[in-house]
Amino acid sequence: MTVLAVVLTLIAAAMFAVAAVLQQKGTEGLSDENTVGIGFFGKLVKRKVWLFGIAADIAGFAFQAGALAIGSLLLVQPLLVTTLLFALPLAAWAQKRRLKLAEWAWAAVLIASLVVFLTLGEPTAGEEFPSFASWIGPLVLLVFVVAICVWGGSRMPHGTGRSLVLAVAAGMLLGYSAPFTKSGMDAFGDSIVRGLTSWEFWAMAITATLGTLWQQSSYQAGDVQTSLPTVTVLKPVVAMALGLTIYHEHLRVDRAGDVAVIVALALMWVATFALGRLGASADPDAGKTPAAGKTPDAATA
Repeated sequence: MTVLAVVLTLIAAAMFAVAAVLQQKGTEGLSDENTVGIGFFGKLVKRKVWLFGIAADIAGFAFQAGALAIGSLLLVQPLLVTTLLFALPLAAWAQKRRLKLAEWAWAAVLIASLVVFLTLGEPTAGEEFPSFASWIGPLVLLVFVVAICVWGGSRMPHGTGRSLVLAVAAGMLLGYSAPFTKSGMDAFGDSIVRGLTSWEFWAMAITATLGTLWQQSSYQAGDVQTSLPTVTVLKPVVAMALGLTIYHEHLRVDRAGDVAVIVALALMWVATFALGRLGASADPDAGKTPAAGKTPDAATA
């Protein structure tokens, strides 16, 4: 079952990589007007490349849900950072360039740290359905952080600050959607009725939808070098934190392996952030606003 969970997660990562490349292209050239609300979708659905990206996103989510149904959050979520390993060659091909030496080096660091983490850590599952009482504190935190980020982002000018706060909102929401997905899939494992009536299933739908919306807004904000690595790192960090606390998952490590696992995790996040920035900064068109004299929506794909 662990091997199957790993395979499903890697397929999900590949789908998310395709989605990221297509969605970044799909948000290029949009104006800042109404880019943190539902009206933003009205502009995006007119772009074929963005719709293809959403289709890939849905496929990735389906494979991720399958992986979470049989594997722990501590196993699945760290593996999803391999999305960048798939996205790098795809983006390089789209940009008609070769991968940089630094990209190869950080990719090697990421792979090595993942191997060490999975081999020494042996992440194991915990509870399937944590009590709602245990969710109250984390849910209050989520609503507070997301509300502040969206409110602040809607008032910031186009650029790094706007991109960062919207990326934090998206990363938080998508990080929470993973444990909601796990409990929702476990509920469907009992029965369809149980799944459809579980609050986690509907929480998954809300957090995944809003997270995707504000992730697109963070791409559009004009600084993909900030938004992409922020969302990519924050999603697994948040999901793992919830897995260790609310779901009581744990790592099977002895004292000798503790340091190695901690170092592997640290290198994993550093490599993920570095690859995100390198990949985004290599795209000369990422985050560009429309040229003077052109309408904001003229840059259709």
